[in-house]
Amino acid sequence: MLPGAQKSAGKRANTASSWQALAPGFGVLVFYLVAGTGLWFAVLRSHPFPAGTAGTSGPAAAGGSQQLPQNHPPIALPEEVKKRIAELVEKANAAPQDVQTWKTLAELQFRASQVDASYRSAALASYRHILTLVPDDPDALRGIGNVYYDFEEYAKAIDYYQKYLAQRPEDPNVRTDLGTMYLYTNEIDRAVAEYQAVIAKDPSFFQAHFNLGIAYHEKGQREKARESLLRAKSLTTDHTIQARIDQVLAQLDGNAPSPASSVPASGTNRSPFQQAVEKILREQQIMGSRITRIEWPTATEARVFLQNFPMEGMPAEIRQRLVQRLRAQIAEAKNTAGMNSAAKVDLIDLDTQKIMETISA
Repeated sequence: MLPGAQKSAGKRANTASSWQALAPGFGVLVFYLVAGTGLWFAVLRSHPFPAGTAGTSGPAAAGGSQQLPQNHPPIALPEEVKKRIAELVEKANAAPQDVQTWKTLAELQFRASQVDASYRSAALASYRHILTLVPDDPDALRGIGNVYYDFEEYAKAIDYYQKYLAQRPEDPNVRTDLGTMYLYTNEIDRAVAEYQAVIAKDPSFFQAHFNLGIAYHEKGQREKARESLLRAKSLTTDHTIQARIDQVLAQLDGNAPSPASSVPASGTNRSPFQQAVEKILREQQIMGSRITRIEWPTATEARVFLQNFPMEGMPAEIRQRLVQRLRAQIAEAKNTAGMNSAAKVDLIDLDTQKIMETISA
C-alpha cells in the first residue's frame, strides 16, 4: 500500500518550550508526549489514502492513530498528564469566560488525543467553547480542523482550515493540511494547488514537497511525483525518513521491498547480555523509537545512535530518572548474564556524533 500524505510537522513536532508555554509543569511531561511517541507522531503523521483512491485499501486502523516503529511497545498516556488534564478541566469549568484557560485545556486535550484517542471529543468541545467566547478565534478554528482531521471527517476539516486561513493565509502548516484534506477527498488538483502555494512561499518546506509527490502520483504523473519526492528527501537529514521515502519511490516503480526485508535485523550474533541490553534500550518508552542503530565495539560497551532525540533539552528530573532506570536495568542484565566486568552504554546524537550521556553499570 502506498504510504499516504503527511500531516504537517508544525502541529506535531513541538518543542519543550511550546509545551511549557501552556502551563507550569509541562516541561516534565513533554518527553512523554513528544520524544516518547515515535517518528510518525513527532515528525510525520502518516495516514493511508481513503477508500476509492488508486492503489490503496481504505482508512487507517484504530481511528487514524499514529504509527510506531515495528515492535515498539504501546504508548500509554502518563498518569501525570491525566491528572493535569483533570485539574485543568476543573479550573476551566470554574472560569467559563476565561479564554486562555480554555485554550490551554483544549490544546492539552488535543495533544493527549494523539496518544489516547478518547480525548478527541473533549478537545473538540473545548475548542467549540472558545468559539462561543471569541467567534472566529483562529486558534480554535485550527484546533477544530485538526480534530476533524484525526476523526477523518475531511470535509469538516476543510471548512475549518479555510476559515482559519482566511485570517492567517501565510501559515504553511495549515495550508499543507488543507491540501491533504483535498487529497483525501479526491480533489487532486486543489491539493496540488495548495502544496504548490506553500512551496512558492517556502521552497524548503518538506511536507509540501512530499505530499505533492503523492498527489502527482494520484494524477498519474510519475516523473513529477519522483521529482517532488526526491526534493523532499534532500530536505531532511533524518536517515529514517529518507529510508521511508526510498520505500515510497520503490513502490512507485513497483519494486517495493517486503516488510520483512525492510526491517534491519536486531540482535544478530549478539551475546545474551548484548541482546538483553538492546531489548531494554529499544523498548524504552521515551527514547526507544529514536534509536537508529546500536554498535558494540567490545563485548560490554555499546554505542547507541539516536535520531532527533533532544536529550540536552530534557528537564533535569526526567533526564536523571531516565539514566537511573537504564543503569539499573543494564546492571540487572549484567548480573543475569553472570558478568563481573563493567558495562558502558554511550547515547550518541546521530547527526552531530556527540555523546549525550554515558551510562555505566
